Order: sequence, then C-alpha cells, then structure tokens
Amino acid sequence: MSMSEIVSFLDLSVFPSIALVFFLAAFIGVIWWVMTRPRKEIDDAASIVLHEDRVITPRTPSRSDGGKRDTRDTNDRPQPGKGSSHG
Repeated sequence: MSMSEIVSFLDLSVFPSIALVFFLAAFIGVIWWVMTRPRKEIDDAASIVLHEDRVITPRTPSRSDGGKRDTRDTNDRPQPGKGSSHG
C-alpha cells in the first residue's frame, strides 16, 4: 500500500479546526494569565525603566569558544562604501 493511498483515506479537513481550537485556548489562557496579575506587579513592570537607581545588566550569552572575543583587527574587515565598485 503506497503512502498516497493511506493519505487519501484520511479526512484532513479536521486538522485546521483542531489547530484553531488549540490556539484559541492558548490565547484565552494568556489573556486570563495577564488579567489575573496583581495591579502592583503590572505597575512595577511598567515603571522598570524609570528606576534610575536600579541597574539592570543584560545577560551575556554563553560562548562556545570559551569566552574568547574576536581578536581580528577591524581594518581587516571590508567597510561599506570602500573597495571596488560594481558599476
């Protein structure tokens, strides 16, 4: 029995409906989660950039090269607007 014969017996029209229900449930779940947060938590998150005494340092991604930085000279890289013209 070939794959096309197997697939021809399946009723594939049900999958978009299942996906719609799944994503609708996920959307309602996220909306519910947001709406049930305490007002103080939302206000704290909204004003996080206004706290000048609070320093937030970004996370540094883990490097697979053991933390070594690129040591090539910046002059070795091609710079925009310089070089041969392709005109």
